[in-house]
Amino acid sequence: MKRSTRNLLVGLGAALAIGAVILSSSDKNMARVEAYINRQKAKSFVKDKLKGNEKALDVVEKLSDEEVINLLKVVDKVSDLKGQVGSYTDHLKEATNEFKEMFMDKKEQATEKAEDFVDEVKDKVKR
Repeated sequence: MKRSTRNLLVGLGAALAIGAVILSSSDKNMARVEAYINRQKAKSFVKDKLKGNEKALDVVEKLSDEEVINLLKVVDKVSDLKGQVGSYTDHLKEATNEFKEMFMDKKEQATEKAEDFVDEVKDKVKR
């Protein structure tokens, strides 16, 4: 093998090795950044929803990265459920109002019939 070819191959190998080190450290750094961002999201949730409860903030600080991710998943699901419950309560309000209107109509009809009946009885009693 020529010396220039060997030097080229050694150079390419070194470049590949350096590239692999950079990529692996980049993945590790990205994982660290993602974990930091998730922890900050969890702290923000505690500050917003739990009014900055110090004990809860300490708990978030002691959680592992995986536990923080699970906590954020639970928070997302609860938020989704809250939105769904809101739509159900709107539907329930509408159904309640419709029932109330129907009941009031039936009450008015019954009252009118009762008044008509009372008037008929009074007319018969007067005769």
